[in-house]
Amino acid sequence: MNFQKFSLSVYLLIMTFLLSCQNRQNTISYEDNAIDTLISVGNIRNNAILITFGSDAVTAINTHDGIVVIDAGISTKLTSKYRKIIEKEFQSNNFRYLINTHYHPDHYGGNSVFKEAEITGYKSGINEILKQWKDTTKVINSISKIVNEYELQLQRSELGTVQWVESFTQKMRYVNALKDAHNNSEILQPTLTFEDSLQIELGEMKLEMIYFGNCHSNSDILIFIPELKILFTGDLVFKYGRPNIDNSQLEHKEKWIRAVKWIEKRIPDIETIISGHGEILTLEDIKSFNKTILEKCLN
Repeated sequence: MNFQKFSLSVYLLIMTFLLSCQNRQNTISYEDNAIDTLISVGNIRNNAILITFGSDAVTAINTHDGIVVIDAGISTKLTSKYRKIIEKEFQSNNFRYLINTHYHPDHYGGNSVFKEAEITGYKSGINEILKQWKDTTKVINSISKIVNEYELQLQRSELGTVQWVESFTQKMRYVNALKDAHNNSEILQPTLTFEDSLQIELGEMKLEMIYFGNCHSNSDILIFIPELKILFTGDLVFKYGRPNIDNSQLEHKEKWIRAVKWIEKRIPDIETIISGHGEILTLEDIKSFNKTILEKCLN
């Protein structure tokens, strides 16, 4: 995969805009240009790209019958930038499906950027979104706290370092999520939901989905595309196969076992594994994850 890397040019761009920040308007211009420079685009296949910015990760797959997007990032502004990249890459704006791997705001915040697509996910998605946004003031206060924390990290970091870039990208993610919350921006809920599993045929491709069970969230699903040999794990798996789980969710162990068997059946055909925040995992990672889940279920 040919991912863009942070380089001296990025450092010089940041320096140039910092020096030009004489007023608020220049600061906004600096931030916007820095965001554009720090968005990374990787070619997974000839017809599939992975776009990342900080912990935002959006995958787009071009099929004969339209574009499929996996997850939508945290905010409408950032996701609008990702959409433009996708349209330019595929020379198309025919978005057919947007699949949310689970219903945490950093994965569905940009759903409304793809209004024409069929928003797809686990059946609890609608209730999860409504519950999370029941108290908008509480959401705003929570995001504001995160923004302030990243601002403090920025102030303690040396300009242009990896730590500075990480703090900057994360701060910009939450700054734009905060703007959406203040503006009461539309949040598109899933329109195509399923309870157990779902298969979509789109042109030459098949999208296979299965509900994992309550784990990282109440709506975790796995997505496999046989023709591309790609498995999407959402936020279920960390590097080295560490599960992102809460032991209080062990009552769903029967569903976990079923989902692990579903993965194991497909392992011979998996070449690429993409986590919910754009980390590329290995087959050993997923095998280790399966083993750990089964051990937890047997205890």
